[in-house]
Amino acid sequence: MEQATKLNSMQLFMIRLFEKQLNARQEEEIKKLLTDYFAKQIDDEMDQIWEEKGLSQEHLNEALEQHKRTHY
Repeated sequence: MEQATKLNSMQLFMIRLFEKQLNARQEEEIKKLLTDYFAKQIDDEMDQIWEEKGLSQEHLNEALEQHKRTHY
């Protein structure tokens, strides 16, 4: 038998927030807001990683030009 997963505080907040019926436009706007939020989080994290490792566009261009495929 599977054990039930307990909802965290954010999940409970979202359930309470969306108790009200939304129309399709509102749903799309909220999906976009959430998508934009998480995309920014990823961008910020990638910027931090690049800065920590001292990476640049030049490093990326060099990596793209390398051929590191497995030879069969």
